[in-house]
Amino acid sequence: MDKKITNKKQEFHRRYTHYVVGRGVSEKVVPYYWHYLEGWGAHLRQSGNPTTGGGGGGKAAVFREWLKKLGGNPRWEDWQLRQALDAVRSAHEGLLHEVWASELDWGAELEGVFKQRELMELENSPQDVSKVVELALGKGLLPEAAGLIGRLTESLRGRHYAYRTEQTYRGWAERFLLSCDESCRARPTVRDAWSFLEGLAVVHHVTRSTQAQAVNALSYFFRHVLGDEHPDFSNFKKARMSKKVPVVLGQDEVGRLLAGSRGVTGLMMRLMYGSGIRLMECMRLRVKDLDFANRLVIVRDGKGGKDRRTPLPESLEVLLKGHLHNVRELYEKDRSSGVAGVMLPGALDRKYPQAGMEWGWFWIFPSARLSTDPRANLIRRHHAGGNAVQKAVKVSAREAGIDKKVTCHVLRHSFATHLLEAGRDIRTVQELLGHSDVKTTEIYTHVMNRPGGGVTSPLDEL
Repeated sequence: MDKKITNKKQEFHRRYTHYVVGRGVSEKVVPYYWHYLEGWGAHLRQSGNPTTGGGGGGKAAVFREWLKKLGGNPRWEDWQLRQALDAVRSAHEGLLHEVWASELDWGAELEGVFKQRELMELENSPQDVSKVVELALGKGLLPEAAGLIGRLTESLRGRHYAYRTEQTYRGWAERFLLSCDESCRARPTVRDAWSFLEGLAVVHHVTRSTQAQAVNALSYFFRHVLGDEHPDFSNFKKARMSKKVPVVLGQDEVGRLLAGSRGVTGLMMRLMYGSGIRLMECMRLRVKDLDFANRLVIVRDGKGGKDRRTPLPESLEVLLKGHLHNVRELYEKDRSSGVAGVMLPGALDRKYPQAGMEWGWFWIFPSARLSTDPRANLIRRHHAGGNAVQKAVKVSAREAGIDKKVTCHVLRHSFATHLLEAGRDIRTVQELLGHSDVKTTEIYTHVMNRPGGGVTSPLDEL
């Protein structure tokens, strides 16, 4: 009996694979489709495995329940939800031709889950300081300590810090206050901070850069929230400094990597390598930041709050203009739907209230769905997240047979190294990368593509 079940499952697996591949699904994606289908099957069995019912009953109702469950998990990306829905639809409507599946409005079900996600974001986003305090209380902070987190948020927003910086500083302050004894959480001292920072190095073994980030956050916290003008953060054990050589791809490896990339993520990868920009600098580009006439990319408010110019690859001009044509359609859709304009930096949204609705300020790589601006409490379109392109880089590296650990930042490392190998002046490369100190740029001179780093091994002299 068990053997018959196994054979039946294998036969269905074969037919299912043949069907989805025939619909254009890559063979490498089929295992994920099968994984989604197994998850759906387990949920179906737990619900009593109903066999009939379209509309609001039977399998259709159980499917809605399952899809909403997936949508309620923030770890599931939108593209994963689409794949999961397509996996189930392919089995029940396309292969098994079940009545309930043919009657179900699959697109409406997915849109309903996306709407549910938007409402969850609106509910959970720290839209105002009182919400921030409420969330801090939920993490176990005493009311006095939660009040300090609220004051920290007010201070950061008053000084127009980036929202990511606000999240980072607030996270470190919360971790610090939770590490304190109850007696010191309402009014912690610098010595308490020393103990916390030393624990990061000794107990948690964080890197020097992570500990430095915590120092910056707590220094701000003590200066602008607790009123300590000159807090001394020098008397604690520092994390060990580790000097790592950056991962750099050879030009042949870059060619193979990019040859396997496609679509919008492929365009992002080409732009990061061709212009040497960071991942989030790429995500935050606006339409007006592309100067096709002078072949320049303008990076605004980059790391350290600096603007800079970097080359716009001539080979990307046609691809970028075609991509912007598609983005323009999304922009026009937002305008006709009354969606609020995109977020503007600093206080520009107050100085120029309508600027966020202008085409020039629209994102080059906008998100596929609307989300909540946690500060303005408005539903608007943000730029795309970095997860999709990060995953695309890993997949392309694996398909290209590159054994190095390839990330988006490796494309930037490779940009700098290849310019130096081509004879470009190191000061020029420093400006293109936006480094404050040329010593930061000099690390690429140690990884230039010279056999053995320019030194002949004594073994080869024998």
